[in-house]
Amino acid sequence: MSPDRRCIGFLVHPRERRHPEVLDAAVARAQAAGCTVWMAVGDAETTLAEHAASTGLLVTVGGDGTFLLGARLAAPRSIPVLGVNRGQLGFLTDIDIGDLPGAIDAFVEGRFRLERRSLLELELPDSGADRSCYLALNEVVVKSTGMNLARLRIEVDAELFGEFDADGVIVATSTGSSAYALSSGGPLVDPRVRALVVVPLAPHAVITRAVVLPEAVTVRVVVLRGRTFAAADGHVEVPLREGAEVIVRPGPELHVVLVPGSHSFLRRLREKLRFGMPLKHTLDEPDGRRGLTQP
Repeated sequence: MSPDRRCIGFLVHPRERRHPEVLDAAVARAQAAGCTVWMAVGDAETTLAEHAASTGLLVTVGGDGTFLLGARLAAPRSIPVLGVNRGQLGFLTDIDIGDLPGAIDAFVEGRFRLERRSLLELELPDSGADRSCYLALNEVVVKSTGMNLARLRIEVDAELFGEFDADGVIVATSTGSSAYALSSGGPLVDPRVRALVVVPLAPHAVITRAVVLPEAVTVRVVVLRGRTFAAADGHVEVPLREGAEVIVRPGPELHVVLVPGSHSFLRRLREKLRFGMPLKHTLDEPDGRRGLTQP
């Protein structure tokens, strides 16, 4: 850890303070190693802004929603993030809560590596909202409201991608390929791959599939018809009028901290999504190596 960034921040979901034992142990480990510690349970953005210059690690404790919030706050400030799972799925997080004290030890001792993740920047120049730019780690979505159908024109680097009568479109990062994009028919992409996935939502077309593109492209969506809204990681929904533009471009980079024992992408697929796992397995074999039971 850099000498001028010997501060560790903890972004904690409110319910996690009801079970503080492991979290308190992790804080004690950090302080014993000479690190200062701050904790945000409510107003995370204000707290992080106050400590950004000295923070060398942000630990998110909760589920994927807490990690997404931490990523959006930390990436523009070049603060690496360690995700700790206490949610139901925790696909994005790297370690379980019981491993947190050991992960803090590994970080302060330098036994970790950083993996890059891509964020998207969503710009809404015609929205009329107080803010016109948002960040997303998983995806940007343009979607019709209710049962309405939308007509969307999509361009990639100013070249026509297509005009779709559809429920909407998803522009996902490789990290977000395992989220809404996957449930909408998109492919799984390893988050280390520098790619975007564009997924039309329920298009009225005989042949329409998700398309994988380089992450450096700029995607422009124009609402030609219909009542729609734009969302970034589901944390904001901005109504759009007909004729509105939605611009999706590369955002800041996020660095995720991986310590010994962090979950790999393939392990997450097996354990969280049961990808590639047989319908029946024995209970006495190690995770990830379970075989078929005998009839």
